[in-house]
Amino acid sequence: MSRIQHTERPHHSIPSSQYVLPSDELERQRYATTVSACSYQRYYCRLQLQHEVIRGAFGGALLFPCVRLSSNDQVLDSGTGTGIWLLELAAQLPPTVRLHGVDIITRLFPSTYPSNIKFSVEDVTRLPSSWSNSFTLVHQRLLLAALRKVEWPMAIGEMYRVVSPGGWIQLCETGSWRAGPFTARFQSLMRTLLDSKGLFMDIYKAMPLVLRNAGFVDVRVEVIQLSLCGAEGSDDRKFVSYCYLIHYITYESFLSSITRNMCNVFRGMKTPILNVGGFGFVSSEAEFDALVNGVENEMENTASAQKEYFLFCARKPSL
Repeated sequence: MSRIQHTERPHHSIPSSQYVLPSDELERQRYATTVSACSYQRYYCRLQLQHEVIRGAFGGALLFPCVRLSSNDQVLDSGTGTGIWLLELAAQLPPTVRLHGVDIITRLFPSTYPSNIKFSVEDVTRLPSSWSNSFTLVHQRLLLAALRKVEWPMAIGEMYRVVSPGGWIQLCETGSWRAGPFTARFQSLMRTLLDSKGLFMDIYKAMPLVLRNAGFVDVRVEVIQLSLCGAEGSDDRKFVSYCYLIHYITYESFLSSITRNMCNVFRGMKTPILNVGGFGFVSSEAEFDALVNGVENEMENTASAQKEYFLFCARKPSL
C-alpha cells in the first residue's frame, strides 16, 4: 500500500518502540479539553484528562483497596508520562516514601516535583538489575499502544522481579468501546494498525494469565463499564460522585471531555495509518478525518455508547 498524502505529525524514533501516538508539542498542549461548570472552566491536557478519567472511573481512588504503603516503602510508576499519578500519590503519603517514575523519553516529565520523587529513562522490559525486590508497589497503565505482544510477558516478568516479596503490582488498561457503525469500523482499523506493529489490543483479556504465569498470586480484576452518553448504573454513579466532589463539574461535561479525549487519541494515529495506505479502511486524509468525526458523533449521541476499563492487582508471594 502506498503512502497517503496528509499533514504529517512527528513520532518518536526510538528503534525498539512501536508506540503509535505522536511525540509533538501538539500531543502535549493542543489536546486541551475544556470542562465547563457554572461560572468557571477547568483545563486539561490530554494526558491529564486521561488520568482524571481513569481515577474517576474507580471512584477517585489511586490505589487498589488491598494495597497498603508504609513510611519507608518504595513505589515504581512504569510508563509514568507526566508523572501525574506519582504527584497525586505523593500528596497522600509521608515524604519518607520514595517514588520513582520511569518512561522511555523525558519529554513529558514534570519540571518541578517533591524531593522524594525521582524520574529516569528506563525500558520496562529491561529494568536495572539493582532494583530486584525493591518496590512495595509497581504501577502501570495504558501501555496497550506501546508494548508488543511478545513484550508483555517480559514487562510483567521484570515487574515481578523488582517487586519486593509480599508487594503488589497494579495495572490499568482499556477494554472495548462501542457506539455504532463508525465506532466499529474505527475499532477494526485500530486493531489492524496495532496488529501490524505486533501490539496487543486484547491484553486486557490475557492479563490475568500473564500475571499468574509470571508468578503473581491473589490476582484481582475490576471492570468498569462506563456509559458515554449519560449516567446509568453503579459504575457511572461512582464517576458522578467523583466529578461533583472533586471537581464540582457536571457528569455530562466530563463525559463530553472523555469522548473528545478518546477521539483525539484516535486522531493521533493518523500518520502511522496513512503512511501505510490506510489498510483499506480509508483512502484519503479527508476520509480518515470523517471517520473519526463520525466516531465522536456516535459516542456523544448514542444512548448505548460505552467504554470499558480494567484494573488488575496481583501480589508477589512472601518469602
